Amino acid sequence: MDDANDSDPEHGGIDNVSLYMEILRARMDPGQYDVLARAVRETAHLIAEGHQAGPVGERSAFTPEMRREYATVLAILLTGRMDHQVVEMPGPDGRPGFAIVEASAAKDPARLRGIRESFHRWAGERQAVDEELDGIARASGLSSDD
Repeated sequence: MDDANDSDPEHGGIDNVSLYMEILRARMDPGQYDVLARAVRETAHLIAEGHQAGPVGERSAFTPEMRREYATVLAILLTGRMDHQVVEMPGPDGRPGFAIVEASAAKDPARLRGIRESFHRWAGERQAVDEELDGIARASGLSSDD
């Protein structure tokens, strides 16, 4: 038995990302795949350099399917595991969205509700902080874009 992936989660994550990307290459439009692959490479590079992972690349070219796949690849890259599931989860403003959750949570409506409520609470707090910082910047004569 090959325990390389068990003892080295980073190595397993790369192998799993490579496998998943090959699956995506076979089923996605080549142009969309190229945009997604570039974003994944840029993200992997940022993570390897110790930076925070997040959306990179040509975000405006991402379709909803590409955003879902990017999030899936990011979850595999960060955890080394492929057993997460994408679930529909509307944002605090009601717009459609999704979340990547453990397989056990995906099958548990109560856990999904708790995850959604926690996210909405965090998003509300984040919006309040952003508005407060924007107000401080305006009061200080700074542009909120600075």
